[in-house]
Amino acid sequence: MRVADKLGALAAVCDPSPDALADAAKMYPRLNRFEDVEDLLRDPLDAILIAAPEESHAQLALQCLAAGKHILVEDPFTLSVADAEAVAAAAVATGLHVFVGHTLIYHSAIRKLRATIASGTLGRIWHLRSRRGCLGNLQQHKSVWWSLASRDVSLMLALMGEDPSNVVGAHSGWLTARRPDIAYADFQFPYGRSAHVEVTWLDPNDIWHLDVFGTQGVVRLVETSESCRMELIRCGARSDERGVLDSWRGGTMEIPYERSEPLHDEVLAFLTSLRFGIAAETDANEGLAVVRTLALADRAAHLPYALEARA
Repeated sequence: MRVADKLGALAAVCDPSPDALADAAKMYPRLNRFEDVEDLLRDPLDAILIAAPEESHAQLALQCLAAGKHILVEDPFTLSVADAEAVAAAAVATGLHVFVGHTLIYHSAIRKLRATIASGTLGRIWHLRSRRGCLGNLQQHKSVWWSLASRDVSLMLALMGEDPSNVVGAHSGWLTARRPDIAYADFQFPYGRSAHVEVTWLDPNDIWHLDVFGTQGVVRLVETSESCRMELIRCGARSDERGVLDSWRGGTMEIPYERSEPLHDEVLAFLTSLRFGIAAETDANEGLAVVRTLALADRAAHLPYALEARA
């Protein structure tokens, strides 16, 4: 609500909680307020931002599309491949914009990282490692994998430029394995490339580590609730005239970038796509690809062998 209001796009709010609506009225007294989504959908709005419990994303998305509304769906897009396919199909059938809130794609540091990669500064990208941790936000009936990993998987697919060919996963729960609190997945991509994604909501620190390994060095990004720093570390491996491999290390330099709020940039990208009628990078097809990859890793974590993604 804060970001949409700042961008001049906030017209109404819908929440089944009277207390939540009362709070909204105090902050934004001119807003139209609705307790029932059907009443909201009868309002002549252009678009709706769905910031609701994850299990309701698919149903709300389909309702909004059926009512002729463009939508932004917070991540995770949906909690099943079938639901993601249904929303993607509805987007095609209605011709409406479906924008998935994979915030990292719009993060100013990530935009700078992608420009650095495109310039050839890192050489050929061969590995990505993303580790995300926080304390709290526990979900009683969902795994940490589905609640936290979608943004990292979205970034992984964007940087690798294609779907993985193989994935193995491992989940662990503090109380029960049926509701994992720590989740890992290792992905294999064509031409020997790979990626590792790790998430937990039982880490004492609220922190995100991203390392992108290239043939000419490593870009390391560390983000906390207070700061975000990105640097290029020149290092790697090379062979001598006899073909013997040896490691090498050069200097380290900070990568400056223009700092902005990722959520602001995400919502701005949504509004821009609507204004100019252009598809966003994180559209329904991208959301479906992410959900499929999440599901493959989730399934692999429950199998005693690696799961072939193309099977």
